[in-house]
Amino acid sequence: MIFHKFFLYYNIFTFINLLLISLFLFLRKEQSITKKILALIVINPGLNFLNNAIILSGLIYSFPHSLFITFATGQLYAPLVHFYINLMIGKKTKLFNILHILTSIFILADIYFWIEFMFMSEKSKHLYLSGLTSHNYPLQMSFINFEFVIMQFMYFFVSILNVIKYKNSVKNYYSDIEKLHISYIEKFIYLVFILNFILIFCYILIPTPIVEYIIIPTLVNIFYLYIVYEAFKNSVVFSKAEFEKHLKNIKPVYEGKSFKGDLSQEQIEEYFKMLDEYLRKNKPFTNPEITIERLAKMTKIPKYKISKVINTKENKNFFDFINFYRIEEAKKMLKSEKMNFLSIDGVGYEVGFNSKSAFYRAFKKFTHQTPKEFFKSSSN
Repeated sequence: MIFHKFFLYYNIFTFINLLLISLFLFLRKEQSITKKILALIVINPGLNFLNNAIILSGLIYSFPHSLFITFATGQLYAPLVHFYINLMIGKKTKLFNILHILTSIFILADIYFWIEFMFMSEKSKHLYLSGLTSHNYPLQMSFINFEFVIMQFMYFFVSILNVIKYKNSVKNYYSDIEKLHISYIEKFIYLVFILNFILIFCYILIPTPIVEYIIIPTLVNIFYLYIVYEAFKNSVVFSKAEFEKHLKNIKPVYEGKSFKGDLSQEQIEEYFKMLDEYLRKNKPFTNPEITIERLAKMTKIPKYKISKVINTKENKNFFDFINFYRIEEAKKMLKSEKMNFLSIDGVGYEVGFNSKSAFYRAFKKFTHQTPKEFFKSSSN
């Protein structure tokens, strides 16, 4: 009985927690569509915890239809996450695709179970509802839970593939990707994917009522507090103007022209030599805003040919290609007399990095040392 009350209060607390977070996002000024969708992603599972409270309080016998309404709305969670990720990476979401069709079918299945329930005898209804808090969990609801996590897995897997493709495209255009919020987007989709995997194993190994009333609320509380913190930390709780600026920043990524022809080895070597000489002499990489388009204008080499050359010759994307030159310049500076009036972090900014973390990651990647370790070894 004590545990039963704890389950009840815990689910009420989780619902209130998600409701407050969602309202906080909804009520902020100048809402962008991403902010609205994020608020819906937060409140969607909150409806499930409200239904849990109705079940655990015994009110489910007076309001049994809340069970089926909540299970139907829960089917929209994965599509909302998928839509949110597509918005963040500037990708259009197709209205008709196999995943949306399957989601519609499972919503219809839930409606069928609802109609089936309404035609049961009063005794059967009571046994059905009492099974929600016992080991006799209704088979129909177990089916809904099972297909729910499977559909989430499929949606999230597709979203991860889209994010990976987007990241690769971005790295072929920009030399600085932090302003595009890729780190936040990756954290979000990988975390919901991992969360779903945990749920799959929990449903297999643990009685469903324990999963529904304790494990899921705990995971959701932790996840949403963290993800909202990350959203504000990474400045992705966009206003309309900020979201439009974000879309403008990533638009060139989707406007790239792929090189359909072929370059001979001589042409590749010639173009590479021109790029290498220009970069070493003029150091355009010290500009954090350098893009493949800007470099193309400077060198008068079409950007799709630059991409082809660095991919073929160096087996790198534009992002790594430019960062290589930045690190080479940083190594020279760390060995020079400039260190008498420059800090190690200052070197990173001098060679074109926009943040200390980006400088340290790139330096470690190309030298297998931190800038401090390299500086100490050079000094000795």
